[in-house]
Order: sequence, then structure tokens, then C-alpha cells
Amino acid sequence: MSLQHKIERTTVRTLMKMPGALAGRLAGVVESVSREGLDPKLRLLLALGDGRKGFHELPLAQGRALYGHMIDMLDVDRQEVALTRDIRVPVEGGDTLVRLYRPKSAPTEDSPAIMFFHGGGFTIGSAVEYDRLCRHIANLTGAVVLNVDYRLAPENPAPTAADDCIAAWRWLGEQAGDLGIDTGRLATMGDSAGGNLSIVVAQQAAIQGLSIPKLVVAVYPKTDGASDMPSVTQLGGGQGGLDSDMIHWFHNHYMQDATLVDDYRISPLRNPDIAGHPDTIVVTATDPLRDEGIAYSEKLKAADVNVVNLDYPELVHGFITMGGAIPSARKAVNAITRQIKERL
Repeated sequence: MSLQHKIERTTVRTLMKMPGALAGRLAGVVESVSREGLDPKLRLLLALGDGRKGFHELPLAQGRALYGHMIDMLDVDRQEVALTRDIRVPVEGGDTLVRLYRPKSAPTEDSPAIMFFHGGGFTIGSAVEYDRLCRHIANLTGAVVLNVDYRLAPENPAPTAADDCIAAWRWLGEQAGDLGIDTGRLATMGDSAGGNLSIVVAQQAAIQGLSIPKLVVAVYPKTDGASDMPSVTQLGGGQGGLDSDMIHWFHNHYMQDATLVDDYRISPLRNPDIAGHPDTIVVTATDPLRDEGIAYSEKLKAADVNVVNLDYPELVHGFITMGGAIPSARKAVNAITRQIKERL
């Protein structure tokens, strides 16, 4: 971490310790768009970034580096676990990293496990950047966490990310016994693009005859490839951590073949056959993808699938990696993990 990044991280962490009411008043003075209704400390954090170039406005390598810096600045601190292990898992055309975390509370045999898929619009983000969050999830749930470093677009356009994650899931089903994991207590989990992948893997497991997860956890998920639901316009004007321009930038990198929009590996919302889908936790926020999460939740309910809706209107897209700086984000992450632990 550069000296500049260290100073910025320390400054942000210090500012986030001020009383919420004061943070809200200060945000109201400096923010360039209205964010009434959001957590006041989050409002201040977002206001401090007003005018700063987004990931999509930089050369790709710089955008990826900025994403990593933002997560480092805001995420929970690194926690110890009993064991970490980097595994190279075969995928079509090569292999991909899966980082395994075994918490101290997990049994050495027949452990529950969560396969985690990171966010970043299929274009930025990595397993390395989500390392702290996955350690946190492992320690709070008592489950083994497997953090998948699927290949990114535009170098690897759709459906590469989905196929990599399905291959990782197939591998887990085959290796679970050697890893001390109970195939009857598996979950898929992810945020944003990773929320899409958590759903896609669960659906494709049924289609392809793989181990079926007991639980799916989709945090502000991308569920449809068209990116045209009303919330994209209503909440994509720069109020939060994701705006409509950034959504379309991600879309254009990943969806290089427009004919794939109906493919269930891209648009799991369009799959008509979801009866018997695993229990699902759908998390939403004040977020341009909000309508996609709600639409998928309602579709599951119509198919008599057990759904838990967790809604955080005071938070925005990306909050799952803000728990080190924003107390309400950490509280939400911990609530999500409690729901997982109860069901897994």
C-alpha cells in the first residue's frame, strides 16, 4: 500500500468515527446530489468521493487498482482463521484460483461450506481483494469458505465467468470428501456480479446434475442481462456506489455477444423452471440493481421456494465490503451471516 493510500485510509476511518448526526450535517454541506435517507456516515463517505473518477472512467488496469484500494480502505480488518489453502481448479482452457478458509470452529470432517463469488461487474475485483470479507464470513458462520477467482472480462467475456464458477462447483462436489466438507450443507454466495453467479451456479447444478446447494445467498444480485429495469434509471444517477454509466460499462465488457442475453447463465431471472430451487436469501439496498433482486425474489416465491428478504434502504450497492468503516454496513453483514448460520 502506498503512503498516499495509507493516509487516505486513516483519514476515512477517522472521519467515520464522528457522531452520525455530525456526519450527516457535514455531508449535506458537501454532497453534490441529495442522499437523504441513507446512513449519515455513508452519506459523508459518498460525498467525499463526489467528483472523483469512477472505475469506468479510468484505463482498465487503473480502474481495477482503484477498486482494490477502495475495498482495502473500507473493508473489515484481516482476521485469522485455522487454515488457508490456495488451490488451482481446472476450468476450460486452464485453471483458476480457489482460496479455501477453514475457521477454528469448523469440524475437520463434514463441515458446512460456502462457495463465494466476488463482485465487480464481471470486470474488476478478485479473490485477493475479497480475502478479508471471506475470512470474516468463515469466522461468523463456522463454515469453510471457498473464494473463487473466476476470469474477468473483457479479456474473458460472457459466459466465461459463469462457466468458471460452474466448473469450480463441480470440482467441489467431487473433492468435498477429501476437503472434509458435507455436500448436504453447501451454499453459494456472492454480491452483485457474484450474486448473479451464486444464482447461476445453483440453477446450473440442477440442470447439469451436480450437487444442489442447500442455500443460495444473493447480495444485491445482477439477475438479468438487459440492465433495463426502472431502478437503473431511478437510482442510477450517482446517489450511491453504482451508477447507470458504470452498469453499462460493465455490461459492454462482459456481454460482447448480445445474443447471450437469454442464456440462463447470464440472465437467471429468465429461467422458467425454478421449482425446487434451494432456500434463498436475497439482499437489497438503495441500489440501481434493486428491481432485479426483487423480481427474482418474487419469482422464487411464486414457485413456492423459501425466500428470506433482507432489505437495507439506508445502504447502497457495495456495502458488503464497507464493514470496516461504516458501522451500519458491518451490522448488515453480520445479520446476513447469522441468517446463513441458522440455515446451513
